[in-house]
Amino acid sequence: MYFYITSTAKMKLSFLSLMFLSISVIAFSQEVKDFDEKKYLEEDVNKISLVGGVSYVNNSFGLYYEGQTFLLKSNDSFYTEFFLRYRWLDASVSFAPKFVRINNDNDIKGKTRYFNLGFAFFLTPKLRQYVNYSQVKGLYFENTNRLFQALFDENIEYGNDYMQFPDAKYQSFVGETSYLWIGNKENYRSYTNTTYKPLKNSFVVISGLFYQYNMMKDTDRIIYKGMQIADPSEDSSVTKDIRLTLRTGGGMQKVIDKNWYAIVEVYPQIYYAHLLDENYNEINIGANFNTRIGFDNGKWFFGGGAQLNWLNSNIENFYSATNWLFRFGLGFRINSPKFVNQQFDRIDQILK
Repeated sequence: MYFYITSTAKMKLSFLSLMFLSISVIAFSQEVKDFDEKKYLEEDVNKISLVGGVSYVNNSFGLYYEGQTFLLKSNDSFYTEFFLRYRWLDASVSFAPKFVRINNDNDIKGKTRYFNLGFAFFLTPKLRQYVNYSQVKGLYFENTNRLFQALFDENIEYGNDYMQFPDAKYQSFVGETSYLWIGNKENYRSYTNTTYKPLKNSFVVISGLFYQYNMMKDTDRIIYKGMQIADPSEDSSVTKDIRLTLRTGGGMQKVIDKNWYAIVEVYPQIYYAHLLDENYNEINIGANFNTRIGFDNGKWFFGGGAQLNWLNSNIENFYSATNWLFRFGLGFRINSPKFVNQQFDRIDQILK
């Protein structure tokens, strides 16, 4: 009995010692991680992040005519993108230069010019604002046969040569105001683009109101089989539409081996779309899926991702919709000039 009690006491003492040691190690490890994160965020304040990359986008643009919706396409789907981020300001610009083209079929489908400019910033630690302007000029129509049948009201096969709209211009003004229910700007920023280094595993829940105003204009000039079959009129028709989307969802971020990471996001949504000057409305549901993997060691970084936008619609939508997107970017961080730091320090003081 004497030896049994002594052995049990020693086991309890060893167990308690091991438990306290484990707690101390975990606490120390957490303190180191918190210190590293705090140190990085303090240094990141005075750094500029720059990213260059390419994206492949599958978009559709609607042309509403005689109660039908005809989808137009842009010839170039590869775009060059540039992102700049400093403190709380994100800026992006993208366009389609010649060197990223993958085809030489301008004579068949026409020439497309693309431009995109966007900004994002946090109004509060949980309230984020995003604004964007995009323009696509020069589109083509694949299903020419259906369009001719609508124009001439005849059930005749006209062939499927591409019909070009060289002056057609699609302009879109977009804004989104979102609120983080779980998470804040420090751990959500890395979800938005690669300029932010993912520092730790995280989970976010966010709700956002997406509002969009679109214009399709200058569709009167048409080229078919190398011939101009319609001339632009003085009073060019303009199609305008608005779209409101309310979405709520979440995302997960996993840091792997300190510098590697993976991000997955899912956002169910309900939307309302209305074609101005026409009795054409739609209320429906959809979902947005985003995923990205990448590497970031604090100085330079790269990553690739995909986006899928699903709409539960039985009819072709008259507004633009990004069906899917693939993106890859490579970037680096540099110290920002002192005069830039000073100016933003003054702005930060005003915003506090």
